Amino acid sequence: MAKRLIDDSILTSPDFIDLGLKERWLWLGLCLITDDYGWANADPRFLRSRIAPSLRMSDAFILQTLEVFSARRMLLQRTFDGTKCLRLLNFNLFQKLKRKRFSKYQALEENRRERKEREGTLSKEELGKAIEEHRERASLERVIATTTNGMKS
Repeated sequence: MAKRLIDDSILTSPDFIDLGLKERWLWLGLCLITDDYGWANADPRFLRSRIAPSLRMSDAFILQTLEVFSARRMLLQRTFDGTKCLRLLNFNLFQKLKRKRFSKYQALEENRRERKEREGTLSKEELGKAIEEHRERASLERVIATTTNGMKS
């Protein structure tokens, strides 16, 4: 299990500021249980047992809240071979990780994207998102390289 440090700017994020208490609890729980790429199992029973086992949070409430998060573009929902999963889209904004560990969901997403690129079925939106993620990753790597330049770990 990863230890997480969540940036306090999440509390003033426009996506987060008007959420209710249970929605905030769910979002913070998602930040804590996701892997190093922001992926997590999206089964409501799994989420309830990991995030809020003692709270009264129904499957319907969790699904509804995930839809709200999706509408706000806070997360992306996917199904890989019948397994529902989700990815927090602004995960890298609030998490600062030096070395990311392997993610089975990230590997599945990359395989799906590569297959669609080969087949030429990648939509303009998905292609734009892929380019944006590539630029973000390259920019983040440059920032890390310049801030750690000359520093020994």
